[in-house]
Amino acid sequence: MLCTRAVARVGSAASKTWVTQPTIRKTHAKFSVFEQSCRLCSSTGVVDSPNKTKPGTGATPGAVEDGILKRVLTKVGFAPNTKARLKVSSHLLYESVADKINYVVFFRDFNLPNTFNSWFLVTELHVWLLLMRSMAEGSETGEDGRFLRNCIVEAMWGDVNTRAKKLGAHNPSRTRQQIETLSEQFQAALIAYDEGIMSDDRVLASALWRRFFEMNCEDYAQIERLVKYVRQQAAMLDNLPRDQFIIKPKVAWLDLDKCKA
Repeated sequence: MLCTRAVARVGSAASKTWVTQPTIRKTHAKFSVFEQSCRLCSSTGVVDSPNKTKPGTGATPGAVEDGILKRVLTKVGFAPNTKARLKVSSHLLYESVADKINYVVFFRDFNLPNTFNSWFLVTELHVWLLLMRSMAEGSETGEDGRFLRNCIVEAMWGDVNTRAKKLGAHNPSRTRQQIETLSEQFQAALIAYDEGIMSDDRVLASALWRRFFEMNCEDYAQIERLVKYVRQQAAMLDNLPRDQFIIKPKVAWLDLDKCKA
């Protein structure tokens, strides 16, 4: 016969075997599901292996899957407010200017010559409008608006360099000098336009006359029309929600033909 202690030990061992073993099987079953559904993420190193999961977290399968999805989207730049997502948005915003603005109408209605400089003046005006709207999303260092603004400017100068090189392929040093001059004029134009948009129409008209028309316009109706156009575009951009500007840009520029003085 077994003594009381021996019986207790045998009973304790038996209870551990029959109670804990199903729990272990259940835990292994859970991890096997995670490994099957997240095999791609685990192989790329985006998420940690299930074996590294801290015990006692109590995470449900749905919560784990949501976390994995967010981390994968962040990694590839599709999560909102990531730097990669903002950089993509900045190029889309610039392309809305370069691809959707009808430059021919501007050249025709404002008597501008069909030159690279005229193209830049029209582009510069619309890029400034985008920069002004971007700063509404945060103007301090490290904030989304400031980063987006810098990326838009970077996209613009990338396009300017590409176009200028095609036009001045035989004289690259001359092309670089012209781009440097445009850069200085661009900085001055931003200051003048900012002052104009925050003031009355007379100040804005003066800024447009000095920069856009290059002090070579005696038709006040044209200047008045451009002032009205700028005010309407600024109001349109200001009414755009954050999602349609900074996350999934959907800028519908107003047609110049529909804007009459």
